[in-house]
Amino acid sequence: MPKSVLLTHGDLDGITSGAIALLAFPASEFYFTRPSQIHQDLYRIAKDNPNIVHVSDIAVNSKMFSELLRALDQFPKSTQLHWTDHHPMTTKERHELHKRVDLFYEIGPCTAELVYRKFEELLPEHALRLALYGAIGDYCDETPFVKAHFDDVDKRTLYLEAGLLVQALQEIDYRKESKDLVHQLAMGIKPSSMDDIISLALKATRIEHEVFRYVQQNARKLGPIGYVLDMPINGYRGKSAKFSAYVTDSKIGISARSSADDVDMSIRRRRTNVDLNKTLNIILKDLEGSSGGGHPAAAGASLDLNDFQKFLQLLADHVEKHS
Repeated sequence: MPKSVLLTHGDLDGITSGAIALLAFPASEFYFTRPSQIHQDLYRIAKDNPNIVHVSDIAVNSKMFSELLRALDQFPKSTQLHWTDHHPMTTKERHELHKRVDLFYEIGPCTAELVYRKFEELLPEHALRLALYGAIGDYCDETPFVKAHFDDVDKRTLYLEAGLLVQALQEIDYRKESKDLVHQLAMGIKPSSMDDIISLALKATRIEHEVFRYVQQNARKLGPIGYVLDMPINGYRGKSAKFSAYVTDSKIGISARSSADDVDMSIRRRRTNVDLNKTLNIILKDLEGSSGGGHPAAAGASLDLNDFQKFLQLLADHVEKHS
């Protein structure tokens, strides 16, 4: 029976919050998960009756929320269930989660900051640096916590270290190499001391410049939306979504990749206050089998490929009406 199990997201905020949780609960089993699969992972883990489970940086999937609650109910009362997150959720979702887990939740800070604040008394000094990396990587670097600690260091160095991680993660398989990265960060090794991270970051930066040129030449525009479909390279989805908005002078940018039946999207906003998370909750109700959500300024969605053009039109109409 595992003593403790940690589950987190595979982006920089998830990686740093997971590394901090690993410092709070050493020797834990560690897994990456996603909002669409967290309930399945919890069902599997519950069979081993662990003492402690900590989930970090996983948004609540509203369409799968009832399944999530059923999965949490599989754990015995002796299991300490921790859930630390910063993604938007409804009052009802917070209430139902709070009945089942030790919920540490706040919109504004990154999850890494929240995990650090929650377990600060258990953590070594270098865990603070991980929290600041997560804040920089998730555009959450203007909170009172982060600003206060920027006064204690040269923040330019922190931005360099965090930037290396952000770029390198474009070229890392989160299911494999990222787990090794979590353990190195937990040990206190700085990204600038990791030769593989430096080389991957440089490679990713060169590729990013090419991605921008590709988007510049291939992005399409539908009303207030700029989008690119099926770039001939994996990854770089968030960046290419931002590029799509910029090069088409649009309020919303989308980078989409299709498979035989589905399309998966990263969505970013530009010079608009439209809440992407709320918007997706509204328009995806009309699209069977779809899912999506995230933050007000950055979100993702998956749906049937045949519904892609309908989705674009629904989103364009909504943005035109509410901005």
